[in-house]
Amino acid sequence: MKKITQDNIKEMLGKWAQGLLTAEEMHEWAGQYYQNDAYEFVDWEGADENSVTNEVLAHLDMLDMNLVTHEDIPQYLAFLASPAGGFDEGLSILERYLNSVDMDTRKKQLKGIVPYKPFCA
Repeated sequence: MKKITQDNIKEMLGKWAQGLLTAEEMHEWAGQYYQNDAYEFVDWEGADENSVTNEVLAHLDMLDMNLVTHEDIPQYLAFLASPAGGFDEGLSILERYLNSVDMDTRKKQLKGIVPYKPFCA
């Protein structure tokens, strides 16, 4: 079984941040790996079987409907850097950040842009 690591996602987020990938390409990439039984996440932890890698891929797989942009990359990188056992704290910090984003403004900024277009009407 192939493995997905935090480094794999960091590399792709880095490419997106540098403009080497579009949001649409990032979304498509995440969709190839999220909930794909051919791949295994190496960072499962705890009784609840949490995985930072899996959680970030889930967010990227839904980046269109959740209006995740390259502006959010530093927060996702910080979450990916969560130490073993730090999933809950890292996720809490990420969620506080995401809840602070002005989604009405973001919808206006992303209106008409693929892949966000259907969710900004």
